[in-house]
Amino acid sequence: MKFIHTADLHLDSPFLGLKNNVLPDELWDKVHQSTFDSFEKIIDAAIEQKVDFVLLVGDLFDREERSVAADAFLTDQLQRLDNNGIEAFVSFGNHDYSTSSPDSFGYPDNTMVFGNQVETKKYTLTNGEVVAVSGFSFDKQWITQPMIQNYPQAVSDATWNIGMLHGSLSTLNAPEANYAPFTLAELQEKGYDYWALGHIHKRQSLNDQRTINYSGNTQGRHINESGEKGYLLVQSDGRQLKSEFKSTAPIIWDRVPISLADLASDQLAESILETIADLHYSKLHFIRVQLTSDTSIDSDILAAINNGDLLDDLQQINSEKWQQMNCWITSIEAPKTSNLVYSSIDQKYFNQAKAETLTDDVFDQIIKDFNKQPAFIKDEVSTDESKNTIFDQAGQILRENVVNPDDVEDDSK
Repeated sequence: MKFIHTADLHLDSPFLGLKNNVLPDELWDKVHQSTFDSFEKIIDAAIEQKVDFVLLVGDLFDREERSVAADAFLTDQLQRLDNNGIEAFVSFGNHDYSTSSPDSFGYPDNTMVFGNQVETKKYTLTNGEVVAVSGFSFDKQWITQPMIQNYPQAVSDATWNIGMLHGSLSTLNAPEANYAPFTLAELQEKGYDYWALGHIHKRQSLNDQRTINYSGNTQGRHINESGEKGYLLVQSDGRQLKSEFKSTAPIIWDRVPISLADLASDQLAESILETIADLHYSKLHFIRVQLTSDTSIDSDILAAINNGDLLDDLQQINSEKWQQMNCWITSIEAPKTSNLVYSSIDQKYFNQAKAETLTDDVFDQIIKDFNKQPAFIKDEVSTDESKNTIFDQAGQILRENVVNPDDVEDDSK
């Protein structure tokens, strides 16, 4: 038996916040097309590998009201599978939730769509083996109840038992835990041969046997979805199932650390681009430049980072050289420093004031301002990494704006 496990296609993702007046139109077209291109490569691989079936575990579309173009594209790709005798199992997640009848989507005969209640669909392979696949589709954006309780135990009249579940570990201390939560023990107790999970965009295995897997999303959409993206190819070896990652994403998001000590301060933008060009990317990269420094940072450089001038300069040059560099710079991260504020100010009190000011409660209040923003923006700023970055940069700005008492004119003189 051989099959593909994929999830979180987010077809027609809008990539909001990325497009600006400097981003070349041709590059924007590649960005907008990237989710489609990655999935098409997955279907190409399914046909080339002659897999028995493909599992699509939720969030095929970026939003409930999928575009006509995205819907037609998915149908065309499913038809390609059908033309090659490959079955497809589809469930919808929290982004593309649906209460429509599975028969109403107009998908080809090879496509089995799960309804809103957990159900098991059986499929007989050409070698006579029977596969029992259990799953369900979201009927609303938020499903906080543990749907895992509705999954049946592995059935003895099937050669292979597989579960499809779009959701998250209930032990996560994060909003993701509100989506059809489950525990690892609950998955293992069902006795399935493989769990195909969706919703978490970071590819990972939850057990040592690597049979309980998140395949991750198929195309990164921002810096917190960095690295190669694609699908899992799962094959049987006797009674064991082995999974192997295959990359399909046309665009890779990544962070590039660069030391300020290695750059020419009078030609900072040009020096950064020269350093990145030396990386010789073979695949299109969207990168965040992480500037580092072991010494105090020039105030003009820090100001250029914080007010966006340095990024503007970089992107202006980048817009003319992105094809030969095979990359686009999306953002800059200021260096993290631990320098004294000023010699005349007690660092202890500065650190104490910073700790009392930049708290989790303050951050939670900041996050509330993003409730009306697109989900991917809130998701990005809600991470611990983003919180630490925001607090570090706020601390640097505070440090820069602390006035040295020695420089203040004494009006009494």
